[in-house]
Amino acid sequence: MSQPEQTQASPLRRAAGSLLQALLKGLIVLAFRPQKRFVSEKARAEAFAGPCVIVSNHVRGMDGAVIITLLRGQKITGLVAKDMIESSRALKAFLSFLPTIPIDRENPSLSWLRDSRRILKGGEDIYLCPEGKCSFDRVTKPYKSGCVLLAAMAGVPIVPIYHNGLYRFFIGRRWRMMIGEPITVTPPPEGLNEEELEREADMIFRKTQELERAMTGTVRTEADAAAESLRA
Repeated sequence: MSQPEQTQASPLRRAAGSLLQALLKGLIVLAFRPQKRFVSEKARAEAFAGPCVIVSNHVRGMDGAVIITLLRGQKITGLVAKDMIESSRALKAFLSFLPTIPIDRENPSLSWLRDSRRILKGGEDIYLCPEGKCSFDRVTKPYKSGCVLLAAMAGVPIVPIYHNGLYRFFIGRRWRMMIGEPITVTPPPEGLNEEELEREADMIFRKTQELERAMTGTVRTEADAAAESLRA
Protein backbone atom coordinates (compact mmCIF):
# COMPACT_ATOMS: atom_id res chain seq x y z
CA MET A 1 0.00 0.00 0.00
CA SER A 2 1.42 3.36 -0.94
CA GLN A 3 1.55 6.39 1.29
CA PRO A 4 -1.28 8.23 -0.48
CA GLU A 5 -3.56 5.27 0.19
CA GLN A 6 -2.50 5.26 3.84
CA THR A 7 -3.35 8.93 4.36
CA GLN A 8 -6.85 8.38 2.90
CA ALA A 9 -7.63 5.52 5.27
CA SER A 10 -10.71 5.96 7.42
CA PRO A 11 -10.35 6.78 11.14
CA LEU A 12 -11.77 3.32 11.92
CA ARG A 13 -9.15 1.64 9.74
CA ARG A 14 -6.35 3.69 11.29
CA ALA A 15 -7.60 2.75 14.77
CA ALA A 16 -7.72 -0.91 13.73
CA GLY A 17 -4.17 -0.63 12.45
CA SER A 18 -2.96 0.88 15.72
CA LEU A 19 -4.70 -1.85 17.70
CA LEU A 20 -3.21 -4.52 15.46
CA GLN A 21 0.30 -3.11 15.94
CA ALA A 22 -0.19 -3.04 19.72
CA LEU A 23 -1.35 -6.66 19.71
CA LEU A 24 1.53 -7.64 17.43
CA LYS A 25 4.04 -6.01 19.76
CA GLY A 26 2.61 -7.95 22.70
CA LEU A 27 2.89 -11.22 20.78
CA ILE A 28 6.46 -10.45 19.67
CA VAL A 29 7.54 -9.58 23.20
CA LEU A 30 5.93 -12.73 24.56
CA ALA A 31 7.16 -15.13 21.87
CA PHE A 32 10.67 -13.90 21.03
CA ARG A 33 11.67 -12.02 24.22
CA PRO A 34 13.37 -9.34 22.10
CA GLN A 35 16.27 -7.24 23.29
CA LYS A 36 16.94 -3.80 21.81
CA ARG A 37 20.34 -2.19 22.33
CA PHE A 38 22.19 0.85 21.02
CA VAL A 39 25.84 0.52 20.09
CA SER A 40 26.71 3.81 21.85
CA GLU A 41 25.20 6.76 23.67
CA LYS A 42 25.55 8.75 20.45
CA ALA A 43 23.38 6.16 18.70
CA ARG A 44 20.81 6.31 21.51
CA ALA A 45 20.63 10.10 21.32
CA GLU A 46 20.82 10.65 17.56
CA ALA A 47 19.62 7.54 15.70
CA PHE A 48 16.00 8.65 15.46
CA ALA A 49 16.35 12.38 16.11
CA GLY A 50 14.88 13.11 12.68
CA PRO A 51 13.64 11.34 9.57
CA CYS A 52 16.01 8.61 8.42
CA VAL A 53 16.40 5.54 6.25
CA ILE A 54 16.54 2.51 8.54
CA VAL A 55 18.34 -0.53 7.12
CA SER A 56 18.97 -4.00 8.50
CA ASN A 57 20.10 -7.45 7.53
CA HIS A 58 17.35 -9.73 6.23
CA VAL A 59 16.86 -13.26 7.61
CA ARG A 60 13.11 -13.92 7.47
CA GLY A 61 10.09 -12.27 5.90
CA MET A 62 8.91 -11.11 9.32
CA ASP A 63 12.05 -9.02 10.03
CA GLY A 64 10.46 -5.74 8.99
CA ALA A 65 7.27 -6.29 10.97
CA VAL A 66 9.26 -7.12 14.10
CA ILE A 67 11.67 -4.19 13.83
CA ILE A 68 8.99 -1.65 12.91
CA THR A 69 6.77 -2.88 15.75
CA LEU A 70 9.57 -2.71 18.32
CA LEU A 71 10.35 0.85 17.17
CA ARG A 72 6.68 1.75 17.43
CA GLY A 73 7.45 5.18 18.85
CA GLN A 74 8.73 6.11 15.38
CA LYS A 75 6.55 6.67 12.32
CA ILE A 76 8.01 4.09 9.95
CA THR A 77 6.91 2.90 6.53
CA GLY A 78 8.40 -0.39 5.38
CA LEU A 79 9.32 -1.37 1.83
CA VAL A 80 7.88 -4.83 1.05
CA ALA A 81 8.31 -7.05 -2.01
CA LYS A 82 5.03 -7.11 -3.95
CA ASP A 83 5.37 -10.81 -4.80
CA MET A 84 5.73 -11.63 -1.09
CA ILE A 85 2.55 -9.70 -0.27
CA GLU A 86 0.59 -11.43 -3.01
CA SER A 87 1.87 -14.89 -2.07
CA SER A 88 -0.39 -15.02 0.98
CA ARG A 89 -3.93 -13.71 1.35
CA ALA A 90 -3.51 -13.57 5.14
CA LEU A 91 -0.25 -11.62 4.86
CA LYS A 92 -1.81 -9.21 2.37
CA ALA A 93 -4.74 -8.57 4.72
CA PHE A 94 -2.39 -8.09 7.68
CA LEU A 95 -0.11 -5.66 5.82
CA SER A 96 -3.09 -3.62 4.65
CA PHE A 97 -3.27 -2.25 8.22
CA LEU A 98 0.42 -1.31 8.31
CA PRO A 99 2.29 1.49 6.50
CA THR A 100 4.06 -0.21 3.59
CA ILE A 101 5.22 0.52 0.06
CA PRO A 102 5.25 -2.48 -2.32
CA ILE A 103 8.23 -3.01 -4.61
CA ASP A 104 7.61 -4.94 -7.82
CA ARG A 105 10.78 -7.01 -8.27
CA GLU A 106 9.57 -8.48 -11.56
CA ASN A 107 8.81 -5.11 -13.17
CA PRO A 108 11.22 -2.64 -11.52
CA SER A 109 10.27 1.04 -11.43
CA LEU A 110 11.24 4.17 -9.52
CA SER A 111 7.81 4.68 -7.92
CA TRP A 112 9.05 3.30 -4.58
CA LEU A 113 11.88 5.86 -4.64
CA ARG A 114 9.51 8.76 -5.25
CA ASP A 115 7.03 7.59 -2.61
CA SER A 116 9.79 6.96 -0.06
CA ARG A 117 11.37 10.36 -0.65
CA ARG A 118 7.99 12.06 -0.13
CA ILE A 119 7.51 10.23 3.18
CA LEU A 120 11.00 11.20 4.38
CA LYS A 121 10.42 14.82 3.37
CA GLY A 122 7.24 14.66 5.46
CA GLY A 123 9.30 13.86 8.56
CA GLU A 124 8.75 10.10 8.80
CA ASP A 125 11.15 7.15 8.45
CA ILE A 126 11.60 4.46 5.82
CA TYR A 127 12.71 0.91 6.61
CA LEU A 128 14.23 -1.44 4.02
CA CYS A 129 16.50 -4.47 3.70
CA PRO A 130 19.34 -3.67 1.26
CA GLU A 131 20.26 -7.34 0.78
CA GLY A 132 17.20 -7.58 -1.44
CA LYS A 133 16.24 -11.08 -0.29
CA CYS A 134 16.30 -13.26 2.81
CA SER A 135 19.59 -14.79 3.96
CA PHE A 136 18.19 -17.84 5.72
CA ASP A 137 21.69 -18.92 6.81
CA ARG A 138 21.94 -15.68 8.86
CA VAL A 139 25.07 -14.60 6.94
CA THR A 140 24.61 -10.96 5.98
CA LYS A 141 25.12 -10.47 2.24
CA PRO A 142 26.46 -7.30 0.53
CA TYR A 143 24.02 -4.40 0.32
CA LYS A 144 22.47 -2.97 -2.82
CA SER A 145 22.82 0.77 -3.32
CA GLY A 146 19.15 1.84 -3.35
CA CYS A 147 19.25 2.86 0.31
CA VAL A 148 22.16 5.21 -0.38
CA LEU A 149 20.42 6.81 -3.36
CA LEU A 150 17.23 7.33 -1.34
CA ALA A 151 19.07 8.87 1.63
CA ALA A 152 21.03 11.19 -0.65
CA MET A 153 17.92 12.29 -2.56
CA ALA A 154 15.99 13.00 0.66
CA GLY A 155 18.93 14.52 2.53
CA VAL A 156 18.54 12.23 5.54
CA PRO A 157 20.96 9.89 7.38
CA ILE A 158 20.98 6.10 7.29
CA VAL A 159 20.54 4.24 10.58
CA PRO A 160 21.94 0.68 10.41
CA ILE A 161 20.53 -2.15 12.51
CA TYR A 162 21.81 -5.67 12.99
CA HIS A 163 19.57 -8.43 14.38
CA ASN A 164 20.40 -12.07 15.00
CA GLY A 165 17.36 -13.42 13.11
CA LEU A 166 16.55 -15.99 15.81
CA TYR A 167 12.81 -16.50 15.98
CA ARG A 168 12.69 -19.14 18.68
CA PHE A 169 9.17 -19.25 20.06
CA PHE A 170 9.20 -18.97 23.87
CA ILE A 171 12.44 -20.99 24.37
CA GLY A 172 16.08 -20.82 23.28
CA ARG A 173 18.14 -17.76 22.52
CA ARG A 174 16.43 -14.37 22.45
CA TRP A 175 15.84 -12.29 19.33
CA ARG A 176 18.21 -9.33 19.64
CA MET A 177 19.02 -6.21 17.66
CA MET A 178 21.75 -3.60 17.84
CA ILE A 179 21.08 -0.07 16.60
CA GLY A 180 23.99 1.90 15.18
CA GLU A 181 24.88 5.57 14.88
CA PRO A 182 23.31 7.56 12.02
CA ILE A 183 25.45 7.76 8.88
CA THR A 184 25.29 10.88 6.73
CA VAL A 185 25.48 10.46 2.98
CA THR A 186 27.03 13.58 1.43
CA PRO A 187 27.03 13.49 -2.37
CA PRO A 188 29.94 15.23 -4.14
CA PRO A 189 29.09 18.39 -6.16
CA GLU A 190 28.85 16.38 -9.37
CA GLY A 191 26.49 13.86 -7.73
CA LEU A 192 26.74 10.18 -6.89
CA ASN A 193 27.72 7.93 -9.76
CA GLU A 194 27.21 4.15 -9.78
CA GLU A 195 30.69 3.44 -8.42
CA GLU A 196 30.25 5.87 -5.53
CA LEU A 197 26.80 4.48 -4.72
CA GLU A 198 28.22 0.98 -4.51
CA ARG A 199 31.12 2.17 -2.35
CA GLU A 200 28.75 3.89 0.07
CA ALA A 201 26.50 0.80 0.15
CA ASP A 202 29.52 -1.34 0.99
CA MET A 203 30.40 1.05 3.80
CA ILE A 204 26.87 0.68 5.24
CA PHE A 205 27.23 -3.10 4.93
CA ARG A 206 30.53 -2.99 6.85
CA LYS A 207 28.92 -0.85 9.56
CA THR A 208 26.22 -3.49 9.94
CA GLN A 209 28.92 -6.13 10.33
CA GLU A 210 30.52 -3.98 13.03
CA LEU A 211 27.18 -3.96 14.86
CA GLU A 212 27.06 -7.75 14.56
CA ARG A 213 30.55 -8.01 16.05
CA ALA A 214 29.62 -5.61 18.85
CA MET A 215 26.56 -7.69 19.69
CA THR A 216 27.81 -11.25 19.20
CA GLY A 217 31.60 -10.92 19.39
CA THR A 218 32.07 -12.18 15.82
CA VAL A 219 30.81 -11.89 12.23
CA ARG A 220 29.01 -14.98 10.95
CA THR A 221 30.47 -16.39 7.71
CA GLU A 222 29.44 -18.92 5.07
CA ALA A 223 31.86 -21.39 6.67
CA ASP A 224 30.14 -20.93 10.05
CA ALA A 225 26.74 -21.57 8.45
CA ALA A 226 28.03 -24.70 6.65
CA ALA A 227 29.58 -26.11 9.84
CA GLU A 228 26.35 -25.47 11.76
CA SER A 229 24.39 -27.26 9.05
CA LEU A 230 26.62 -30.31 9.31
CA ARG A 231 26.13 -30.46 13.08
CA ALA A 232 22.35 -30.26 12.77
